[in-house]
This record gives sequence, C-alpha cells and structure tokens, in this order.
Amino acid sequence: MQKTVSKAEGLVSGLKPRHFIIAFFALFVAFVLLWSASRIKEVTIDIDGEKTTVVTALADPKRLLEKQGIETEPEDRVTVTGFGKGGFFGELGQNKAEIRIQSAVDVEIVADKLTYHVTVAEGDTVGDALDISGLEVREHDFLNMEETKKLEDGDDIKLTRVDYIITTEEETIPRGKTVRGTSLISGNRTVLLSYGKNGTLLKTYEQRVVDGVYEEKVLVSEETIKRATDDIYVTGDGSAISPLDYGFEIVNGVPTEYEKVYEKVRATGYYAPYGAGTATGRLAQVGYVAVDPKIVPYGTKMWIVAHGNTGFVYGYALAADTGGAMLSGKNFVDLYYETYYECVLNGLRYVDVYILETPED
Repeated sequence: MQKTVSKAEGLVSGLKPRHFIIAFFALFVAFVLLWSASRIKEVTIDIDGEKTTVVTALADPKRLLEKQGIETEPEDRVTVTGFGKGGFFGELGQNKAEIRIQSAVDVEIVADKLTYHVTVAEGDTVGDALDISGLEVREHDFLNMEETKKLEDGDDIKLTRVDYIITTEEETIPRGKTVRGTSLISGNRTVLLSYGKNGTLLKTYEQRVVDGVYEEKVLVSEETIKRATDDIYVTGDGSAISPLDYGFEIVNGVPTEYEKVYEKVRATGYYAPYGAGTATGRLAQVGYVAVDPKIVPYGTKMWIVAHGNTGFVYGYALAADTGGAMLSGKNFVDLYYETYYECVLNGLRYVDVYILETPED
C-alpha cells in the first residue's frame, strides 16, 4: 500500500527536536519581556502636595514606599490609585499610578462647653473637622475661622452657639381722665359720668443667648391688644353739649336767623351703645336727635336751648332718628348723649327748638 504525506506534515517531520526547543525559548523570552515591560510603572508619590516620580516594577505600594525610605504614621491618610490586585499578568497596559500621602493634623474644637481633639489630614478644612466631630453649625452660630480654611497642625476651632429667644409680656395701660364742659349741671360742679378701663399693651422682646449666657432683652415690637378708656368727668361751665357746628350766628344763646321756632317743648335724653344706628342709617352720635319726621323732617338742622335761655344749651342738632314717644306726640325731641348718666342728668326739660334749615324735598 502506498502512503500519501501532506506538505505540512513534511515540514513538521523535517524539523529537528532542537529546533523546537529554540523556538519555544524565543517565544518564552518574548513573553517575559512583554510581561516585564507591562509591570514597569511611572508612580507619582505626593506627600502633602510635594510630588516625586518613581519608575518601578513593584506592584506593592507599601514595598515601594519602604524602598523609597518613606514612612507613614497610622493617622496619615494614604490614597493609592493605579495599582491592581496583581496576578501573573499584573496590570497589562496600565503604566501610571499614584500614592498620595496626607500627613495627620491634630486640631482642637471647642463647642457646647466640650473640647474635641480631632485628627484630620493635611489639606482638610475646618468644615471637614466639624463633620468628623459630628458638629453642625446652625443658622446663628459663628466660627472663629472660615469653614473653607485649610487646617494646620495645632489650629484651635471655636464654635460659638447663638440662640434667640422670643418672649412676650403684657403691660397695663393706665386709664386716663377726660374733663369736658357741660350745661347739664351748674355752679362749676364736676361730676363723674363714667369709669374708664385700663388697657393692655403686648410687648415682644428678643433675647440673644451666647453659649448659654443670656444677654439683655431687646424690645422689638409693641401692640395694643386692649385700648384704655378714660374716666369721663363733666364740669358745669355752660358749654353746649353737641360738637356740631353749622356756622350760624348765635347772639345771647339765640340764633339771629332761623326758619321757625318751637317754644317750650318737651325734651328727654337717650343713650345707645357705640356704633348703634339711627332711623336714617347714620351712626348715633352726640348732636343727632330723634324727632317726629312728619313735624321735623329728617336732615333738618336745629339749635336747641333751654326755654327762655335759662342755662341749658344742647347746641346744634340734626334730625336723624325717631322714637315712639315722638311719634305719639308725648315728646317733641329726644337728645342723644354718650352716657346713660347724662340722660339721667337731662331728665325732662323744656326747650326751645329753632329750625335753622329744612332739607329740600
């Protein structure tokens, strides 16, 4: 039988054993050279910002530092980048690495009546030290140095706690005294019409507390929450009761011009709480009087004095209200007063009512 041999088989069969050994050795050497080249690194060693560059095949940064005679303290911060986990193939293609050493910096923080001894790394800031200590700077607190300041060995940080306390106090507003003239009484006598009431003033204070020490309170606002009212006295000086003034000429207690006069008619007094209304929709006030609008139309301006001008002067008045006594004809006019006691002083009086001006229809 004839055997056929391929060209490739012929070539292999033509190689001698020593040729295999040489070829394998060459391949191994090439691989070792390639692997060794991949293990050579350019390592930057940064010690507190001062940098040096070392070319090495060492894969262990600790051994590299020892070889360079660099010692670190346990408190120093050492950051390594570019060194892998090693292995036979190492870090093929990765030729740069860095070892950063930040020396330990001892600082002291005084806060909340306590002293904190903190070790940070070179280049760390005041804020970093506070974070390590678990201390928070609140809105009104202040530091003896900026939070962004880089720390140096022996720095002392002072954190001052500041609080603001808001308090309120009520203060009495004393009632005053008002004396006004009147023609309800005579002989220069003075009569107490009504008692006033004390008011209440609410004062708001702000007090700063610095590290537990209270500073002087500062008044920041005042608010009257209850108005004081005066004691009201009247003295018999013959003054008109009404504050209204229509500008007519009055001579010896009688107007020089008027449309008509109702003489010796009955006049009583009435009182209503502050803010009470009238038949015409106006708010009740001294000078507004009640009438029978069929006799004295609403809006009529009047002058009212005691019959015969014998001392009592109500003064100018406006027809603004009505009442049952007026409508029934039992009374001609009801005079408004600020206090019930003035109504009592008025009692029943006979007055002359001068019609000064009647409103047009």
